[in-house]
Amino acid sequence: MFSKFIKSVLVFNQAQNKAPNFILVYLLISLTWHHQLFITFFVSHGAFSERFSAALAEHSHQYVVVLFLTLLFFILRLSLLYFVNKTDQFIDADEPIEAKLGSDQLFKENKDVVRLLTLLEESKAKSAKLKTREAKAQSDKTATINKMLAVQAELDIALADIAILGKSNEELRASLNKYKAA
Repeated sequence: MFSKFIKSVLVFNQAQNKAPNFILVYLLISLTWHHQLFITFFVSHGAFSERFSAALAEHSHQYVVVLFLTLLFFILRLSLLYFVNKTDQFIDADEPIEAKLGSDQLFKENKDVVRLLTLLEESKAKSAKLKTREAKAQSDKTATINKMLAVQAELDIALADIAILGKSNEELRASLNKYKAA
């Protein structure tokens, strides 16, 4: 069983793009891990050998830790690519979804979709009723405004007639008072 696993990992590794060179990755991790070594080398004064010996003397070098980090980088990279490949194979398999899922995840009828469709149909019916009521309310509003404008026009005419009658009434009283006084 273990040999089958190793064989599948080797087949997978051969099918992948080339990984970065191990030595290059080791050097990059070493540069980031021992960055003070280089800073001390460039900051110190003196000849090349004095600078180099000052940088080496001041800092302890942990080459095993850098090697471990480099190996960890490659192991994580291969693990990630392996699991991505396996999930792609799982998705691309020709088996129906029921065969991939566990028996507890199978369904016979999706009640959520049925409820959602029912809710959608009810919403459509309510929307149609609301549109009908809105159109009726708009026509009632227009009719009421027209009636109010007609009543306002009649009221304005009546007020104008009252003003005219009031003026003619005052003129008649003035004439009557003139005849009475005469």
